[in-house]
Formats: sequence, structure tokens, C-alpha cells
Amino acid sequence: MKLFLRLAPLFLTAAFARADVIIEQKMESAMINGNVTMKLKGEQARMDMPSPLGGNVTTLMNFKTGEMVTLLHQQKMAMKLNLSDVKKQQEAGQKALGVDPSKVEKPKATGTKEKVGDHETEIFEMNQGTLTAKLWIAKDFPDAQSIKDQMMKLSSAMGGAGFDPSKVDVPGMVVKSEVSTPVGKMTITLISAKQTPVEDKEFEKPEGYTDMAMPKLPGAPEPAPADPKK
Repeated sequence: MKLFLRLAPLFLTAAFARADVIIEQKMESAMINGNVTMKLKGEQARMDMPSPLGGNVTTLMNFKTGEMVTLLHQQKMAMKLNLSDVKKQQEAGQKALGVDPSKVEKPKATGTKEKVGDHETEIFEMNQGTLTAKLWIAKDFPDAQSIKDQMMKLSSAMGGAGFDPSKVDVPGMVVKSEVSTPVGKMTITLISAKQTPVEDKEFEKPEGYTDMAMPKLPGAPEPAPADPKK
């Protein structure tokens, strides 16, 4: 679970936009396998993905209030956190993996071309600390720069490192990424990215869920001791 939380920003290629957006990806890794769906409306985001503990989880984020709620559907539990705390904890966790967000290597074109789904792509490679990545870039992807700008906002809010595929500087859209880490390989393939209406209720916490304390994330500071004079 701790490794999953440390690596979470690398999984999260997400979206943030004024227009409603839905992005679907296929994730393959030692910890998580399945589809990840992200929905964005205004300053709210929703992500549905498989849980490493079994079943599915939903994460609801409000960028205006800074609140994040993770829903564990099997357990009918809701864990609340502040996005600023998540960012600090994730950055600390990635530092432990040898990823330095302040030192981002520009991806290098390999000259190799390959088709991914309906897209003709060129393969790029890059390194960051103990991680290496292979990126399949579709230069003709519709509205690529606009979608990438949207993706970077959520990545930044979640504390994504420079190795997050949504933040790399490439001439087109990352439609597939393969990241090698100390705990194995992670592959994320874009299924679709489109602007389409999303209902407000998608961002509401459902009834019948019990609030629970979020477990301490890797790199999280210890709580300050109580002042005996108070």
C-alpha cells in the first residue's frame, strides 16, 4: 500500500479544464491492472480506478476548496484529505524513489515510429533518478496542447514529479507510457480523451459511506506534540 501511494502520481495522467472532459486509460502494473476513468467539470475532478486492495476506488477532488475524498466502495468508507497535504506527502515519497521534480530531463526522440491504436506515434525516452520511461507520442492528436495543459494542472495539484507523463515537454500527446521503477514496470495506454458534458452529481459523495481517518502516507510529517500549557 505504501509503494502504491508513493507511485500514485506516476499513475495519474489526469485532466483539468474549463470545459467538461472525460479521459479513459488502461493501466498495467504489478499493483494495479484495469481501466482508469477521469472526469473534470470546472474546478472539480473525479477519478475511478482499480484498488490494489481489491475492488474499485473513486477519488473526488475540489481544487477550489482543496478537499480530496477517496471512496472505498467495497468497504463503504470515505477518506478525507487536503490536497496541499497530499502534494507534500507525494513529493516526499517520490524523492525517496530518487525522483527530483526540480530536475526534469527533456525526452529524447529515438527516431522509431510505431502505431498505437489509431495513432501514428514516435517513441521518446527519458530518465529521472531510478526511473526510466518510454513515451509514445502522437503528433496529430486533436487538441493535444489544450489537453496537456489540462492534465498538468491536476498533476501539479497532486504533487506529480517531473517524470509524470502529463508534464513532459514533447511535440504531441502521450498516448502510451512505459515507466520502469525499482518495483517493476508500469504501462499506461490512452483509450480516449474527449470534451463531453459531465453531470454535477458525479462529484458528490454518495450516501451511506462512513468517514474514516486517512492512513499516514509516505513522507508525511509527524503531527506536532500537544502543548502542555494549553
